[in-house]
Amino acid sequence: MANHDRVNERYYGEINSEESHEATRTRIHWMCREATGKRILDVGCSQGVTSILLAREGFRVTGIDLEEESIQYAREELAKESRPVRNNVDFRLLDITQWKTRTAFDTVLLGEVLEHFAHPETLLLQIHRLLHEEGTLVVTVPYGYHPFYDHKQTFYAGNLAMCLMPYFEVLKLEVHHKYLCCVARKRRKTQLHMSPTLNQLTEWMELDHLHFAAVEKNHLRLMNQRKKALDNAVEQVKRLRRQENGEG
Repeated sequence: MANHDRVNERYYGEINSEESHEATRTRIHWMCREATGKRILDVGCSQGVTSILLAREGFRVTGIDLEEESIQYAREELAKESRPVRNNVDFRLLDITQWKTRTAFDTVLLGEVLEHFAHPETLLLQIHRLLHEEGTLVVTVPYGYHPFYDHKQTFYAGNLAMCLMPYFEVLKLEVHHKYLCCVARKRRKTQLHMSPTLNQLTEWMELDHLHFAAVEKNHLRLMNQRKKALDNAVEQVKRLRRQENGEG
């Protein structure tokens, strides 16, 4: 079953809520800021907005995706751009885990992809191969539980960092609009049995504590709002019943 990720339409505010529009823009702009070097690989590029935004700034971008409909949409969007931008982007329909290219990239973008893998090491090993020495990996995943039929992983700060550690050195972990955002650097050699330091564990726990406190406060606020609305509805029903019974 296809994911039908309509990221361009969310980015430009054509679908979903204003909150979704703002969250998508924030995440994509953050990824663009973290890109380094000149050659970028956008894995799971979907409808292509991130690739096109980077191409407008002069980056050479290869955008790949498994969904033919998404790649077709991306190519149609690219056709609307100026010639220099069009020359900077190559959209391809392919599976990165099966890609045999010897091209090396300065940055790999992995936006909303990792949570779809039950065995992410297959993907991460391939990305490690495709990056230049000390190349940059930029990752975003949903922060915490998001009910979606194809999400095979739920990520928090610690388990995302541990997932990446054998292949990449984690440089930055942040949370923006319910997205966990990570920047990592390629290790010269993979180290499959790495353990985090005490400082790293403390840092990840503090990040989760901070953001879960915010999540809990927001849930409490919403619960109070719903209780108030329910109480008001109950009182309105009581008034209507009194009026029907002639009680004034």
